[in-house]
Amino acid sequence: MRSCTHAWRATNAHIDLSQWLRGTDTPVRAPLRASDRTDAPVNDTAGSGVPPLRGQENTRREDGSVSGAGAALMGIDLGTTAVKVGIFDAQSGEMLGVARSEYSPTSPRAGWMELEGETYWRAVVEATREAHEAAGHPEVIGIGLSSQGQTFLPLDADLQPLRPAIVWLDTRAEDEARRINDAVAADELRLRRGSAAVNTIDSAPKILWLRENEPETWAQTRHLVMLPDFIGLRLTGELRLDLSNAGSTAMVDRTQDDWWQEMLDVVGVPREWLSPLGGPGEPIGQLAGEAADELGLREGATVSLGCNDQLAGAVGAGNIAPGLASGTVGTAMAIVVTSAETHADEGGFDGRHAVPGLHYLLTYTKTSGVLLTWLRDLLGAGDYDTLLAEAQEAPLGCDGLICLPHFSGTATPSFRSDVRGGFVGMSLGHGRSHMIRSVIEAVCFCARQALELAAEAGQPVAELRVLGGAARSDWWMQLMADITRTPLSVPGCPDAAVLGAAIFGGVAAGVLDSIEAGSQRFYRADRSFTPDETHGEAGDAAYAAYRAAMERLYPGALG
Repeated sequence: MRSCTHAWRATNAHIDLSQWLRGTDTPVRAPLRASDRTDAPVNDTAGSGVPPLRGQENTRREDGSVSGAGAALMGIDLGTTAVKVGIFDAQSGEMLGVARSEYSPTSPRAGWMELEGETYWRAVVEATREAHEAAGHPEVIGIGLSSQGQTFLPLDADLQPLRPAIVWLDTRAEDEARRINDAVAADELRLRRGSAAVNTIDSAPKILWLRENEPETWAQTRHLVMLPDFIGLRLTGELRLDLSNAGSTAMVDRTQDDWWQEMLDVVGVPREWLSPLGGPGEPIGQLAGEAADELGLREGATVSLGCNDQLAGAVGAGNIAPGLASGTVGTAMAIVVTSAETHADEGGFDGRHAVPGLHYLLTYTKTSGVLLTWLRDLLGAGDYDTLLAEAQEAPLGCDGLICLPHFSGTATPSFRSDVRGGFVGMSLGHGRSHMIRSVIEAVCFCARQALELAAEAGQPVAELRVLGGAARSDWWMQLMADITRTPLSVPGCPDAAVLGAAIFGGVAAGVLDSIEAGSQRFYRADRSFTPDETHGEAGDAAYAAYRAAMERLYPGALG
């Protein structure tokens, strides 16, 4: 059985670094405009690495529905700069086709990030058509969603967007966030949402900004939707939202699994404007005729609630048991640790896992693989193969050169905007190879810190599963295993969030018994790496030097 990653090694040895950091060799289109057509010719996806399965026939029941035999599941991942769609065999989980369609949020003012709602939908249409074409047009019986959090849209009484979506990266509402924190006690915030403060990324302060600064828009608003319930609405005509993305608004009471009335009152949001809540794998509705025509699919597929993209990725990576962790190393780095218990205020974001009964601890580093792009441009280096080859010329520890990778401040555990990146310990004896390797080692140091935070919270990690661009490099993965002193594996399907979303669709359609069962059935490891104990002491020393340098320059930034 072929892995999704095998074809890359054979055919894309010199793929562009920007594609490599995205963790994909999937064909992409130019950024979409709302006016772009969706009936243009589509590209194939020969680089996906997995051909469609043949020799299976659909089984149609008397009621017109289709059983899993020969049918397909579809996952939609609604990202910050692109939508990715994957088509998977409903029985084996084999990827049949995948495509992505890109877009570019706009910044009308400093700190603002916006994108038209129609642009998201056109990207879903285009990526779906391309992926379905590549898959050989199987019958899709279940569709699931994975999404960025925080991004929201106001809709009018006719369910039409009143303005562009305010994207999660938008930081216009700093003053509103402070006012909300003044109005709601920290202990209450900790209890209801798992964090002692609202921040500018959360939707709530930006919704408050909208209410106070765009009164004409607010007067016409009758629904406030996030990206997944907006796309779910376009697919089915029904409004429903998953709890994890709703939680990113800071307006959900996780003790009740419902909207938090006190916070709604503070922000000024009528409860009837918000969608009913549910969990991943629960149906939103059936794919409606108009949407089916646009997508090129058959009407009636079950459309499922999903979750935040990192949690969907955990499901796709088989990270569904305490002691497992999954991480995405691309532009930034996020690591999800699965646990049987909650870990509020333990240095990361904590909440309920997509698998019922489990919890997660999420840590992230703002700048990770993107530093290689920065260094490549600074040094005038070639593609990523050249960078990695040069890095291997320097020894572990880089002869004392340390990269501090926090070029945009720290995220977990301290959320320090004053922290800056740099290189410490540089001498005339250091060269390009030392600088490149020090960046790569710094990413590994951040991974080790994330696993240590989990262990300190009471959940040690037995295995780390790595996704993203860095996972293409065996050398980098072995280095990460050595520095973290943790066994590491690379999933066979790199598009784990898309696969996780498809699993949700399979549960809702009734072809998978549960999210856990679907993840176990569909997950396959591609490569595994065991820590080399002969490198243990040198790795420990390099990590200790990194922590010491950070503590000298930014006391307390690493917790």
